[in-house]
Amino acid sequence: MKRKAFSLIELLLAIVVLGILATYSTQMLNRDTRTEAMNHILAMIRYTQNLALHDKKHDRNNAYWQRSFWRIEFWGCRNGTGLYYKIGTDADYSGGTDGISEDEVAIDPSNGKYLYWTGLTECLKSTDDPLKQDVSPNVFLTQRYGIDRVEFIDCDIQKDGSRISDDGHHIGFDNFGRPIKANYSTTAPDYSGHMVGDCKIKFSFTDSSIDPFTIVVKAESGYAYIKEKPNL
Repeated sequence: MKRKAFSLIELLLAIVVLGILATYSTQMLNRDTRTEAMNHILAMIRYTQNLALHDKKHDRNNAYWQRSFWRIEFWGCRNGTGLYYKIGTDADYSGGTDGISEDEVAIDPSNGKYLYWTGLTECLKSTDDPLKQDVSPNVFLTQRYGIDRVEFIDCDIQKDGSRISDDGHHIGFDNFGRPIKANYSTTAPDYSGHMVGDCKIKFSFTDSSIDPFTIVVKAESGYAYIKEKPNL
């Protein structure tokens, strides 16, 4: 029996269909990566605020009390090996989070590991390293989600009666859940670090085909939401 061969038109149609499916699959993969990153980072910002509300570390009798507010920070790893975040508190007022410590570092609810890393170390360290075994892989924004840029926009604070821009790499919350900036070097009990404008944190991807997204943290209330998906 003579076998019927595909015609040129049928072959071209099959190639077109496969191309459409491949493009659609790639878009779905990109969308999943973006959505996963959005959901996780938004959850971590809200988690930081929740820690500030329920795990009060500050001592009002200490002139450095604002340093101990819980905050989420975004940094670059050593030798340009990626970006990471950490959630912590300067509970002992020493000027920063003192490495992995149950008193100063948050725990990732999804895996029980620490939400901590240090920019003095490369993001690509071996998983055999004892430190990385205790660290949540979710903190590595570049390796985990392909994020290669974090920008703080319009995160204004009040100082000496003037509104100034403080678009640094972190945002914290006080014991009422209000967003606060510039609380690292506070040496007097005042509220100059509280935000007076909504803070926008923009996340961009290594893959330029994936659209950036922006998380907005409202002044006063500290309510956080994704600008592109406000109902999320």
